Amino acid sequence: MKKVCLILGILILADICYFSFVNHGQSLTLNYKPVIKAFSVPSGWFYLAMGLYGILGGFLLTYSKNLELQEKIKKLSRNFEKSSIVSEESSDKVKALEAKIQTLETALKEALNKNR
Repeated sequence: MKKVCLILGILILADICYFSFVNHGQSLTLNYKPVIKAFSVPSGWFYLAMGLYGILGGFLLTYSKNLELQEKIKKLSRNFEKSSIVSEESSDKVKALEAKIQTLETALKEALNKNR
């Protein structure tokens, strides 16, 4: 799956570069009203910039999701470690109580044998 994603990514990037090269001679007038008034830019550079901008956005979204998943994995591993520690403590307590019961049973048998 990694190789397929890598190949698709390379093909998409090559397609963006090809599309930019084919449309290089044309000019576009762009408006971004709140910040910049109308300006003219070569279409090839614009398509290349928008493609790379999209790739950057996709990378950042994927990276943030990856970080979120890593945090979840860390939390789950911590919870697993805590539960295993708690179960070990419980089994140690059970063993200690069984040993005390064994000692008390032995003492009770000895006391009953002395009374006979």
